[in-house]
Amino acid sequence: MNKHLDFFAREMEEFGARRREFLEIGRRAGRFPSAVARQGQDGTDVEISVWCSNDYLGMGQNPFVLEAMKNAVDAFGAGSGGSRNIGGTNHYHVLLENELAALHGKEEALIFPSGFTANDGALTVLAGRAPGTLVFSDELNHASIIDGLRHSGAEKRIFRHNDLAHLEELLAAADPERPKLIVLESVYSMSGDIAPLAGTAALARRYGATTFIDEVHA
Repeated sequence: MNKHLDFFAREMEEFGARRREFLEIGRRAGRFPSAVARQGQDGTDVEISVWCSNDYLGMGQNPFVLEAMKNAVDAFGAGSGGSRNIGGTNHYHVLLENELAALHGKEEALIFPSGFTANDGALTVLAGRAPGTLVFSDELNHASIIDGLRHSGAEKRIFRHNDLAHLEELLAAADPERPKLIVLESVYSMSGDIAPLAGTAALARRYGATTFIDEVHA
C-alpha cells in the first residue's frame, strides 16, 4: 500500500465534488469587449460582452499592437528562449524597459512576465535585503504580495484592512532603529476598497518607513 498515493487519491475524490468550472471564451479581435462563450455539452457559441478583463484599454486588440507582435514573432519566434542569465535578453524587452524608464523619469526599468512575479520578485529583495527589515502588511493584500514577503524571510506585522489607527499602533511599538516597510494596494482586487494612501504616507514619514504600493488593480 502506498500511503502517499492513497492520500492524493482521496484528495482528488473530494476535489471532484467542489472543483470550479471555468467559462470558455474567445475574445473577438477588433471588437472589444465582444467575445464568444462556449456553453453546454454541444459546444454552442454565445456572444457575450467581457468587462472583467485586465485588458482595461483594449490594447490587447489594438491593431498597432497586434502588428508589432506579429512582426516580433516573425523576426524572433515565440518565447524568449530562456532566462536572461542563460539565453540573453531580447532586444525588444530592452527597448520596452528603456521606454518605461523614460516615461516615469527613472534611470532604469525592469519588466516581469506577470504582476504576480513582479510583486514576488520586488518584495523578495526590498523586504529581504536590508538586515532587520520589519514589514507592515494589510491583511487583505494580494497572494503575490504574501508570497513575496514569505520568500523575503522578513519579519512582518499584519494590520487590519485599511485601519490607520492599527497601523500606527504597530509602527509605534516597533524599534525606531529598524528599517520599516509598509505594503498595501491602492485598490483591492476582490473588494474594490480604496486604500487611505495620504494617511499611510503621513504615517510612513512620521515613523521613518518606506511604502510599497501595488497599483495593478487600480
